[in-house]
Amino acid sequence: MERRRTRPSDEKTISGELGETLKHIQKRYGDNSVSTGDKIYQPDRISTGAFILDFSLLGGIPFSRTAMIVGERHAGKTMLASKIIASAQHQYPDQTPVFIDVEGSYDATWAEKLGVDTSHLIVVPCETGEMVVDIADAVIESKETSLIVIDSIAAMTPMKEVESSAEDAHVGLQARLVGGLIRKLTSNMVKERKRGHFVTVLFLNQFRMKIGVMYGDPRTVPGGKALEFSTSVQITIKNKENTGKDDLGIEAIVKNEHPFTITKNKMNAGPRTGEFMLVRTDDPETGLPAGTIDNSPTLISYAKKFGLYTGGGQSWNLAIGDDSYKFGKAQEAIAMLNEDYSKQRALWNLLIQLQAKRLGMSDEFISRLGDMK
Repeated sequence: MERRRTRPSDEKTISGELGETLKHIQKRYGDNSVSTGDKIYQPDRISTGAFILDFSLLGGIPFSRTAMIVGERHAGKTMLASKIIASAQHQYPDQTPVFIDVEGSYDATWAEKLGVDTSHLIVVPCETGEMVVDIADAVIESKETSLIVIDSIAAMTPMKEVESSAEDAHVGLQARLVGGLIRKLTSNMVKERKRGHFVTVLFLNQFRMKIGVMYGDPRTVPGGKALEFSTSVQITIKNKENTGKDDLGIEAIVKNEHPFTITKNKMNAGPRTGEFMLVRTDDPETGLPAGTIDNSPTLISYAKKFGLYTGGGQSWNLAIGDDSYKFGKAQEAIAMLNEDYSKQRALWNLLIQLQAKRLGMSDEFISRLGDMK
């Protein structure tokens, strides 16, 4: 799928011996093998579905790069991955995401509540780590693939471990397997970009505990160092459950608070921590259904920071581009955004554009942020 690239620049011709060398490189390795630095653009973003996380990443996880979500059990890793899958389906409808289910725990019902079109998602259960490597290596070369999610790295089991006795020691097998996966995917992603195919790889991972560590962080991430070095974005997510009464008056988990920390971001500066709220059961107060992230209060808060939401007392004004909306109180503005997705998305994009401008990003990239769906 072609991506819009319109940054203005003066064409420069490289002559002499270097110019001749570059011509030979282009002839041997393809037309897009060499370019000047001004032709390397900021990648598009895939929205995470959480405004505050998108704001921190300037639109979401980077397209045509690798990213990783890490957390403890029940932290919301698969939930966030499902939100990203739903965004990829919405942003790139001509391509299909692939979910490699290493844990065998894919839940279609919950995925649909989170916005995933399950009929437009390929799910591949994998028995061994080698199968994960082979399948990921194959589907990344298909132009119809937009996103590959691997859930999870920690569950990737080498064939040798599956076939041998539980008493046998297998030191470093998984790390070597994951290292091979990273090298293959990285090579293929670069190759695919040359032919105009951009695909994103999202790893999900779990914390493990180091044995005998008395000081510092006792947690470690499975898969070896190659995995952490290869990612452009790494997010650690947590979960705090809020209980309440459902529509039958039964005690239930009604909302999840998800604090996050961006532990690695090669795409931009900006905030590294934040928190968003996921609705677990239909919320009669806001009208939000289960599986929705309650973004509107955060949008109004940041609109106020950027001078788009102004006023006082019972008179407030929200400016979204050329449009202006008047309210008596903030709750009315929040209700409008909840009811009208187009207005919510317009404010969402505008705030991220303003943040990108603050961080000195290129005009070409800022313009693309306004087109996000």
